[in-house]
Amino acid sequence: MNKIWNPNSVHTPKADYKHCALIEKGSQILNIAGQLGINPSGELLTSVEDQIVQAWENVQAVLVANDMSLKDLVSVRLYLTDREHLSDYSKAKQRLFDISGLPTTLIFVTGLFNPLWKVEIEAQAANLN
Repeated sequence: MNKIWNPNSVHTPKADYKHCALIEKGSQILNIAGQLGINPSGELLTSVEDQIVQAWENVQAVLVANDMSLKDLVSVRLYLTDREHLSDYSKAKQRLFDISGLPTTLIFVTGLFNPLWKVEIEAQAANLN
């Protein structure tokens, strides 16, 4: 099992994340390309909160398709197109499965490929399948 933790030699995180993930030797590693707020039928959801929830559901679907789960995530990069969307992210987290404590980087960008896309989530997972 991967070790998700905060070394004592580094400051306590200022948000709900861990500083590092140690991947167990011999693990399979899965890189998940940026997931968007587009549902399985190809529809882009309109609200930012709904896009965030759908992007996370897409991450989970990719994990399941590879016989993995959220507990196998070792790195998450979340891109939002506006600081104003931070409250939408907080609301979306309340609607989601438990995503707390992951090694996460939240990045604000000026835009994504399509201006209607407001969130993109990349992730990496590892397990000993």
